[in-house]
This record gives sequence, structure tokens and C-alpha cells, in this order.
Amino acid sequence: MLNRYTTKLNLFLFTLIFVIYLFVGANLFSFIEKPTEQRIINEISKIRKDFLEKYSCVTEDDFESFIVTLLDANKHGVDARTNFTTVDNWSFAQSFFFAVTVVTTIGYGHVSPLSDTGRVICIIYAIIGVPMTLLLLTIIVRKLLILLNYTYLWFRYKFSSNQRSESKSRFIHLLIIFIFSLIFLFIIPSIIFMHIEEDWSFIDAFYFCFISLTTIGLGDFVAGDSPTQRNRLFYKICLTIYLLVGVTIMMLTVAMVSQIPELRLIQYFLSEKEVENEHDRLSTSETSGLLWLAHPSSSHSYGIENSSTNQPYRRQINETENTSNTTSDNTKG
Repeated sequence: MLNRYTTKLNLFLFTLIFVIYLFVGANLFSFIEKPTEQRIINEISKIRKDFLEKYSCVTEDDFESFIVTLLDANKHGVDARTNFTTVDNWSFAQSFFFAVTVVTTIGYGHVSPLSDTGRVICIIYAIIGVPMTLLLLTIIVRKLLILLNYTYLWFRYKFSSNQRSESKSRFIHLLIIFIFSLIFLFIIPSIIFMHIEEDWSFIDAFYFCFISLTTIGLGDFVAGDSPTQRNRLFYKICLTIYLLVGVTIMMLTVAMVSQIPELRLIQYFLSEKEVENEHDRLSTSETSGLLWLAHPSSSHSYGIENSSTNQPYRRQINETENTSNTTSDNTKG
């Protein structure tokens, strides 16, 4: 049992660690990337200087204006090179891909609305589409969790004879899901991307998969954007399916982790009283017809009734315990 003072202290320490983590990350990235950035700056400065010396008829202001125009076009995904086929960024396939990245909050940013009307529509589209997508993915994840319970039941039957082996079977089950996700969402797609994309290494492809499926979406690597890409329409459709399936599996994995009592770290930041008050508040809201949030999954360590819908692992354990108690009572009788 954790009292209110302990949970507040834990929250303060965790927040402090988080801020320190951000500062360490900033310094680490600066230390690693600064030399590469400086090397590129020196190379560009030399190329710029050599160009202006070679073509003295071009003024520096005109050259600067020309570069700004090219960079602005490239920012919107327009390739200005004459020896490459112009990329149609707003074809149906690319537009569909853009819509998916918006509603899944990946948002690469390499292709964005060019007109004010398009930007306003994008805002409205995202306001409706993002909650709709999250709701749909949550429903799918809940359905998949029910299916995965059958595999967990098999693990429990094979490995679980006491409380310790019960915990062990949960971790084995989760570990196998992690391994399958790693193989089929990251390693195999990375190998495929490495062979399809001309300039990508395995690290580049794996980085793209991770940044995409975690919905970070930096946009420095985007598959299928090369002007010489063959079967670009089919490639974009496959990529869209991969992103939708991948984000769903990532949400499923997170949901599975949250179902394991030993991994519910949030219990160290909420006191028993706070959890009970929230439980009572939600119950009151439900009675008055004002409930808009589902009941939270309560950790068994607080002694609050567990939700059978949100905690499939605990539900199976409780069923086993009830069955054992019934059998014991019948035997005594």
C-alpha cells in the first residue's frame, strides 16, 4: 500500500528523471550530429563558392533566390530535376497514403497541403479522423486480445501450476508476441525496403519502420517517394496496409503489457485512496448517465475489483481460483 506522500514523491522523482532524460538526450544528439552537420555545411559552402566563381555572371542574390525556390518546392515533395520524371504527389494513391498518415498521427510532413483551403480541410479531416481511427484501432485491439487469450490459456495449462509459474507463463506469452512483432513488423519489412529502396541500408529501413510504427513520423525517410520507383501505385497501397496493420499490432502489444500486473508501473504514482475515489466517481457518473470514459483497469494490489473486460489475464486466474474453491467445497461436503 502506498500513501499519498509516497506517490507524490514518486511522481516528483519520475518527473525529474524525465526532464534529466530530455536534457541528456539533447546533449547526446548534439554531440553525435554536430560533426556531421558541420561537415555538410562545409561541403555546401565550398560547392556554393565554386559555383559562383565558375559562373561569375550569376549574382549571389539571384543564386540565393534560386536556392530558396528549390528548397521550398522540395519541402512540398516537388522534384525540380529535369532528368527525373515529375512525381505526382497528389495522385489518388499518394493522397490516400497522406490521409492514412494524418489519421494515424504518423504525419511524415514531406507532403503537405499547398493551399489555404487544403490546410483548413486537413484540420477538419484530422479532428474527425484521428478519434475515429483511434476508436477503430481500439476495437480491433480489444477483439485481438480476446483471441490471444486462447493462446494464453494454452500457456497457462502447460506451464502454470502455482503463482510463480503463472507469472512466468504471462511473460513467456508476451515475449513470444514481442518476437513475432519484431520479426514480421521490423526485420522482414526492413529487408524488403532495403532491396526496394535504392539508397537505403538495413539500418535506414529499420529506422523507417520504427519511426513510422511508433507514429513519430520524422519524415527524413519515406518509402516510395523516388521518382524512378517502379509500380509506385501498388507499392504505396502495400505501404499503407503495412502502416495500418503495424500501428494496430503496436497498440495490441502495448495493451498486452498493460494487462500484466507486474508491469503496471502507474500503481507507484497513485495512492489507494486516489484509485478508490476515481472508481467511485466513475460509478456515480455511470449511474447518472454522464459516463464518457470506460472503467479503468485497477491493479489487484489495491484490492479493487478487476474489470474482466480489460484484464483477460486476471480474469482467467480468477476463473481458475473460483473453480478450485468450488471443487474443494464439494470435496469437503
